[in-house]
Amino acid sequence: MNPKVKSIYRPKTVCGILDCSSSTLSRMVKSGLLKPPIKLGARSVGFLKSEIDAFLNKRLQERDGE
Repeated sequence: MNPKVKSIYRPKTVCGILDCSSSTLSRMVKSGLLKPPIKLGARSVGFLKSEIDAFLNKRLQERDGE
């Protein structure tokens, strides 16, 4: 495992963290708000925890005017 990769969130978990539907999550990826998930297997994908954390931190900075 790459030392940079600490944790991977499955899409359902990301939806729970962001409090959004899977359709909204898909739209966020397509619009470029979120980086696309990585392919884990033939039928599974996952989002890097670090990328989800970075997205949330960016949103907090925008809210707080930093």
